[in-house]
Amino acid sequence: MNTTQCLMNPFYQDCYFSDYDGQAESFYIFIEGNHLPRRLRESETLHIGETGFGTGLNLLSLLSCVLTDPSHLISIKYSSLEKYPLTTERIKELLHPFEKTLGTNLTLYLTYWSSFYESLTPGWNRCVWEFPSVQLDYNLYVGDARDWCREIEPRAVDAWFLDGHSPDKNPEIWSPSVLQSVYDKTAAGGTLASFTASGIVKSPLREAGFFIKRKKGFGAKRHMIQGTKS
Repeated sequence: MNTTQCLMNPFYQDCYFSDYDGQAESFYIFIEGNHLPRRLRESETLHIGETGFGTGLNLLSLLSCVLTDPSHLISIKYSSLEKYPLTTERIKELLHPFEKTLGTNLTLYLTYWSSFYESLTPGWNRCVWEFPSVQLDYNLYVGDARDWCREIEPRAVDAWFLDGHSPDKNPEIWSPSVLQSVYDKTAAGGTLASFTASGIVKSPLREAGFFIKRKKGFGAKRHMIQGTKS
């Protein structure tokens, strides 16, 4: 099996992340794209929203830039969506290339996920996970994007990771109604970042009220987008 086949989500016929360097891609697009290294240093609480949890690599990228400073404990609420949750074995297989760089956080995450996965039910699933210098209030919605987007509390999310495969592979998660709901659930001054710069994504986000700009994409990809709710 080649690398691309190994990374493939069979439900969407699309890769979970770049076969070039998925961790670097995640950090560049979602962490730096939302200015989170600075915001994590300056905040005591933060609410992250995500469309498409997948392997959890975006969450692990977020945790990797939290300073392990015992004097600065941060509480992160992480609200995500996944229609087809992965088994622990599949996640471990996909994230194997990043074992050394993710270190203890990956080990802890796989332990937590193993018991969490066994109890998953349709709708919201919640738990609290402890990582170095981070208390994580983890919330995963298992099901349809159109149902999920109606159930996040309004004006609460500080930063969005808009993921969930490309618009041509998974159009439902990029539908105007879902993107309008993303805006409605975003706190004033909240941000978003996404790997896609497709017009069918940019236009609904702008119509919803986000200020959207393009940025150089990761690797060979020409563009990505960043957004702010003013």
